[in-house]
Amino acid sequence: MAKITMLLAQGPGQPAGDLKQGIEIRACLNKNGHVDVAAYEADPLPWRARRFWPNQEDWIGHLIMVDEGEWGLLSEKGDNEPVWDLAGRVFRPGEYVTLRRPDHAEFVFRIVNVEND
Repeated sequence: MAKITMLLAQGPGQPAGDLKQGIEIRACLNKNGHVDVAAYEADPLPWRARRFWPNQEDWIGHLIMVDEGEWGLLSEKGDNEPVWDLAGRVFRPGEYVTLRRPDHAEFVFRIVNVEND
């Protein structure tokens, strides 16, 4: 299991991003930096995600598979919550991923660290 840390590179009203805003995701990755689908399907426990923003309570959720090879983040508040689409297949430092809110606003994050347990 790896802890993937990414920081906001660009978002609505923040064209230069903010290094104090980010997301951490726990996931099993294969050697190419892709989420390991077989490990995800075999694990009965949710793979946690945490969004940290200054002056806001952390958002807690988990990574879910939307379609084969497509991922999203779902709030721990329940299945009735909207899914945030996570566009980006490679999770390695220096790569970028886009998180799309249900209202289609997009946030681009730069992966800054991948730490294996």
